Amino acid sequence: MRSPRLVASLAAALLTCASAFAAPAAPTSATPASAWPEITRENKPWTRWWWPGSAVDRASLTYQLEQFASAGLGGVEITPIYGAKGAEDRYIDFLSQRWMQMLEHTGTEAQRLGLGVDMATGTGWPFGGPWIDEGNALKKVALIEGTLTGVPTGMMVKRAAPGGEGLVVDPYSPDALQRYLARFDRAFAGFPRPLIRSQFHDSFEYFSASWSPLLPAVFKEMHGYDIQEHAAELLGQKPADPDTLGRLKGDYRATLARMHLDFLHAWVVWSHQNGFLVRNQSHGAPGNLLDLYANADIAETEVFGSTPFPIPGLRRAPEDVRHDQDLPETLVIRMASSASHVAGHPLTSSETCTWLRDHWKVSLAFAKPEIDRLFADGINHIVFHGTVFSPRDAAWPGWLFYASTQFNPNNPWWDDFSALTRYVARVQSVLQRGTPDNEVLLYWPIADVFENPKGLMMQLGVHNVSWLTEHPVGRTARALLAQGYSFDYISDAQLQQTHVEAGALVTPGARYRVLLVPAARRMPVETLRQILELGRQGAKIIFQAVPEDVPGLGRLAQRRAEFQKLQAALREAAAAPGTNLQLAPASALAALEQFGVAREPVAQHGISVIRRANGTGYDYFFANLTGQALDGWMPLGRRAESVVILDPLNGHAGRAALRQHAGHTEIYLQLVPGESLLARSGSVAASPALAAWPYRQTAGAAVPLAGEWQLEFIKGGPALPATVKTTTLKPWTELAGTDAERFAGTARYRLEFEAPTASAEDWDLALGDVRESARVRLNGQPVGTAWSLPFRLRVGHLLKPGRNVLEIEVTNLAANRIRDLDRRGVDWKIMREINFVNINYQPFDASNWPVTPSGLLGPVSLIPLRPAKP
Repeated sequence: MRSPRLVASLAAALLTCASAFAAPAAPTSATPASAWPEITRENKPWTRWWWPGSAVDRASLTYQLEQFASAGLGGVEITPIYGAKGAEDRYIDFLSQRWMQMLEHTGTEAQRLGLGVDMATGTGWPFGGPWIDEGNALKKVALIEGTLTGVPTGMMVKRAAPGGEGLVVDPYSPDALQRYLARFDRAFAGFPRPLIRSQFHDSFEYFSASWSPLLPAVFKEMHGYDIQEHAAELLGQKPADPDTLGRLKGDYRATLARMHLDFLHAWVVWSHQNGFLVRNQSHGAPGNLLDLYANADIAETEVFGSTPFPIPGLRRAPEDVRHDQDLPETLVIRMASSASHVAGHPLTSSETCTWLRDHWKVSLAFAKPEIDRLFADGINHIVFHGTVFSPRDAAWPGWLFYASTQFNPNNPWWDDFSALTRYVARVQSVLQRGTPDNEVLLYWPIADVFENPKGLMMQLGVHNVSWLTEHPVGRTARALLAQGYSFDYISDAQLQQTHVEAGALVTPGARYRVLLVPAARRMPVETLRQILELGRQGAKIIFQAVPEDVPGLGRLAQRRAEFQKLQAALREAAAAPGTNLQLAPASALAALEQFGVAREPVAQHGISVIRRANGTGYDYFFANLTGQALDGWMPLGRRAESVVILDPLNGHAGRAALRQHAGHTEIYLQLVPGESLLARSGSVAASPALAAWPYRQTAGAAVPLAGEWQLEFIKGGPALPATVKTTTLKPWTELAGTDAERFAGTARYRLEFEAPTASAEDWDLALGDVRESARVRLNGQPVGTAWSLPFRLRVGHLLKPGRNVLEIEVTNLAANRIRDLDRRGVDWKIMREINFVNINYQPFDASNWPVTPSGLLGPVSLIPLRPAKP
């Protein structure tokens, strides 16, 4: 683990890197500039940028980077992969002189455009290449003539780019890594370092990596006995009782964890020496994820698949999603943000929207709830998955990656993508500032996970999460969140870096009020000793149960004797008068309340929430991912004299209605399903220029907008259908003939209507069912882009008496155009490896897809509003 001083210096370097490329904030109505922080490139979402075959050229690189900047992206992560058929003469070998020239051009152009650049330290994944020989390659354990040894797996780099094909490196050997990185040292000699922000390592996919030549020596140093003496038991060739076998395998897994951390730490040291930060996806590794995430400057989690949020109108067709893997799990996502908070790293990223739906069936509206959940779980640096480099002369739909949401300029909704990126940038401009304000440290007893007598190498991934959810710590974590108690996990090693100041638990990156220790079967002697020492220094500690025993097999009698003394000391400390240590309370939640831990009661209504300290007050993010509207007074976890509400969809801000009630500050919140808001207290909320937040409620029945709609197709392909007129809103695939059935793009709906005769303080324009996003103009003035549920925009300020003209430019998905290509047998699936698969990893064929409803389905109506007076 790095020292607190090094952690602090890296955090400062990261913030300096963020501010060095700051761009002016986008204008946001009449809201005072001070209400929103200045938008930087780090505030904006980034995207993974695959380079197929590294077949890039200067003109196309510049063109696509300009498209990214215009769409509001903040940066890219370059990952070279396999190439496109027919473009072999364009391939560029990885790390060759020409490849480095293309990288330098990319960095220079990105810098000109205010974009950042990260790069994978390799091609495809995981690390490896043609310069890795068998001695430094990945191995699996085998029992040969009674001795544990390693045998080559022959695993090659997955999805490798030209020049990167080869054996995968041993993920437990720093020496093998140094040999791997020597090729980068030569390539980067003389390269302008400021052009690249970070090196990137993907999730642990070193399959069957269960051995390294140094393992016996490291094992003996850690555990004090020879693993070879237990070789037969370890590999199931000799029976052993479950407890002994679990302890033996726990020691073995702890050794792999230590060695992989050493491997990644060597990568971090190399990166820092060469002027790079590091982003690392630790999940999937056979190690302590908290220590691995904390080892990186930017810890990165990922969400794979889609969540069945009960938000009305959020479509999730069974044929469009995966059913064979666990859904994205909040408790696992928080592993990455916890490590960042505890270590003091300002950014936590997430690979976002991987396989959200099947190809070409993902709308912007589907992405928002997944992103909002990430924000509430402490993620503040969104990295989309992803975008593919495609040369300017490539036919539509261009070059593609097989497992992603297609965040690329060939997607018809790209023109509306900037509405999503602005939303993300506004939220992250707040969530990247200040410090975390989670008051509970939740100990993660990793030994209970490792000491499973089943299996051998254990990977802790995001697809099967029983390693967390089915343990007491997972059940405790879920109960905490349900009651509004936010927490950060902490590991054994991180506890050793924790001390007490004025009763608070202080880690290298944050302060906490309470340490909560869930029921643990196994706990290292060093950990229990440190917890008792923290309690002696005045820390508030809750044990849900006395830990039962020490983990592991080595020096067991000696460690167990010392542990039993510590158990007795624990019971004695818990029984002492006036103690700050509670042992096995009837309710851990009640004990937290007794210790004065702040919680957010809005969570009991199903609202996702995160709170951060901003120096003079607190920042909150609220997201309603439920099926019910929230409208009422809600207590805040922190007292406040003034609070400003900010709407990240449109940039508006206003002073919130507050009251002091029963010792708490209460805020009046209105959140319909799918909606999210920010709230900020402190000096940022004290501006006298801020008007009151415009609370509204329905003032009567909705007024349908009827009449003759003119439907004109204005952009897209393969051809523009003919203009039609209709008095009934239904899918344009039913209105404009066969051309509309295969069309992907944008059509403009135009309606002239009489303003309602009823008076109202304000009006909402409700668009009803939108397939899939809509840019709205009223009387020639832009209203905004409706891209997320519930597809409503405030229009009262533009509505005039008498005749009004409404124009709605609706963009659909690419699904129907892809369907048409496959029905006509067009060869658009031209990638060399894996080519193109559907969400179930079967050959992709859209020819039998039904026509996807597209356009404005409505009903479109005006909803009268009146002020709501809390």
